[in-house]
Amino acid sequence: MKIVFIGSPGSGKGTQARMLASELEIPFISAGDIIRGEINSGTEFGCRALKYTKNGELVPDEIIAEMLLASLPRSFVLDGFPRNISQAILLERTEPDCVFYLYLGISDIVERISKRRICPNCKRVYNLISNPPKTPCICDECGGELISRIDDTEKTARKRMDVYKRETYPLVDYYRKRKMLIEVDGSGSVEDVHHRIMRAVEEIKCKSSC
Repeated sequence: MKIVFIGSPGSGKGTQARMLASELEIPFISAGDIIRGEINSGTEFGCRALKYTKNGELVPDEIIAEMLLASLPRSFVLDGFPRNISQAILLERTEPDCVFYLYLGISDIVERISKRRICPNCKRVYNLISNPPKTPCICDECGGELISRIDDTEKTARKRMDVYKRETYPLVDYYRKRKMLIEVDGSGSVEDVHHRIMRAVEEIKCKSSC
């Protein structure tokens, strides 16, 4: 299967995409992880991307599209791409099966982002309120020390939401018109949202086999 996740910053799409990929035993691809990896490594691409991400802006299409699309496997769960219509058009050549859209209220989004912590080693994402680690500041999976992303502040979160409404939200209508969109309530626990997604996946499999 070729599955794409879209949603606002803090909607939990990265966590849910990773969980679904593990459940289906297919590769998880995170455009955001690729960008952050390049930034942390100080590559030429990373330096170009940093000037956008540190201000809560989207990295331009031409910087990420060629690198990402060339490396996509035959089956995947993709998070963080596309983020606008032009990227969606580029992605069409991979022929995605469906697009999951996680929706959440603005106040919940800001709260989630400000409470988000990540493990820089294994990339697992936590929330101090809804999905805290068993030991404070320590990753359950690998024992790494949890950190906050440089752009996980309320001010930057609200700016990212403005960018999202302008650039990314039109994707909802784009994919809805193509009958590819599956809308999922992103509120509640991580497990609750995952169960909603799995129910939708089972429905897709059932329709495909009929």
